[in-house]
Amino acid sequence: MSILYFGRIRGFDPAVYTADVEITGYVQSVLSGVPVAYHIRADLPVDGTRCAILFEDTLDLSRAVVVALWGGPPAADPAFDPLLGHRHTGLLNDGPFLNCE
Repeated sequence: MSILYFGRIRGFDPAVYTADVEITGYVQSVLSGVPVAYHIRADLPVDGTRCAILFEDTLDLSRAVVVALWGGPPAADPAFDPLLGHRHTGLLNDGPFLNCE
């Protein structure tokens, strides 16, 4: 049975895509090496960002993953302009091309 816990990121290693996480309610108990889902951009898991950790079985780190982040600093997305669309020609119907020259 899967269990969802909430916590805060306390460190992130982009080389192996794992995070150190403090689970809410377990103050100063940091779980190290929790995998982070690949849909989360590497610049987002910064210290203090709130997160959701999904455990497939109890508190076994080999069966856990950080699945969501919120409450951290917003990161600018240089590849997207909310008015004009993406800054690349990308796929068909992917938004108009923005010439940055």
